[in-house]
Amino acid sequence: MPDFSIDYTALHTAQEKMRSLADTAEDGGATGEFKALGDATTGEARAVLGDAGLANAFHSFFRYSRMRTKEAEDGLRELAEVFGSVSNVFFDADAQLSSSAGLMGSSIGLKDWLDQRKAWDAWQTSMAEWNAYLEEIGAKEYFDAHPDADIGEVCRADGAPEWCRTWEEDDDAPYQPGEPPPRPADDPPTEYVHTDENGTTRVTLELDDDYNVMREVSEITTADGQTFRSETVYGTPPQIVTPENGEPFDARDYTMTTTYADGTESVTTVVINEDGSGTMTEKSGDETTVYTRSGPGAEWQKTEE
Repeated sequence: MPDFSIDYTALHTAQEKMRSLADTAEDGGATGEFKALGDATTGEARAVLGDAGLANAFHSFFRYSRMRTKEAEDGLRELAEVFGSVSNVFFDADAQLSSSAGLMGSSIGLKDWLDQRKAWDAWQTSMAEWNAYLEEIGAKEYFDAHPDADIGEVCRADGAPEWCRTWEEDDDAPYQPGEPPPRPADDPPTEYVHTDENGTTRVTLELDDDYNVMREVSEITTADGQTFRSETVYGTPPQIVTPENGEPFDARDYTMTTTYADGTESVTTVVINEDGSGTMTEKSGDETTVYTRSGPGAEWQKTEE
């Protein structure tokens, strides 16, 4: 199947060109001496052309020409709005896909940071337990002097220290930690910004004390000024529910406010029940639409009026 793509920036430019053409059509498209003579009185035109019949003929031609051109004005303006609407629709669709395509939390680097933080904290905990055990069996002084030593190799060698027997007979001895994992940055990443010739994408996150995402904002601006903004606010930290014979799902509620390229705004409120069913209410202007789903992973279905 061939690719189908639309350059909404080009459509946006076409809209402006159509508006400019409509502005020209508004005055009949005439300029300079041609317009001045067409707007002149019959007497003034006769004085310039030197013949009454020619002046009348010119006025008739000018009048009909202007009428036909002006008829095109409304059509041009309507077409301009069509170009603009199509441009905004495709831009909004692209922006929504971009803002929900994994930038939030994962591609921004938060998940990687959390994984690194978890590994680092686990290694530090293991080191603390190991050092306490070395202190307990009397091996701390040796390992302070030989920090890279492997306890297995030390205790298998001839003339092994006395504390090796304690370690060898201890079934509950902790494992000696290996090399430390990469140490994460002190602060988690909460912002992603990318700018190129097409515009700017900005994603920002707000976290609670446990590094859960409580608010996320995606803002996309094209080079020619089209903007899209999506803000999601969560009511609680993640509420993970694992049903019997089912996949875990997040049952927390959230509200998403979307501002589209034409300036319109919609507010979507999602309420998730403990069984994974839920209700989604979308308000845009004076219109309210309600959707429901039967369970986790089920499609949202528009309710009847």
